[in-house]
Amino acid sequence: MADGDTVKMKLTFWRGDKKPGDVIDVPVDEVHRWKGFATQVDEPKPTSKTVPAVTAETLKAK
Repeated sequence: MADGDTVKMKLTFWRGDKKPGDVIDVPVDEVHRWKGFATQVDEPKPTSKTVPAVTAETLKAK
């Protein structure tokens, strides 16, 4: 996992000092630990280290 890959999750139950409704940043590889305590709000943020996907449209553009 690259540094900075996080997902925003909204808490549905109390977790430590956080209350339901709080939005927190969770590392992508730890999302499974938050299931039942939070719901995913957005998709993971890509980092500069990700490689763009090659699609038919990008090949036609070249």
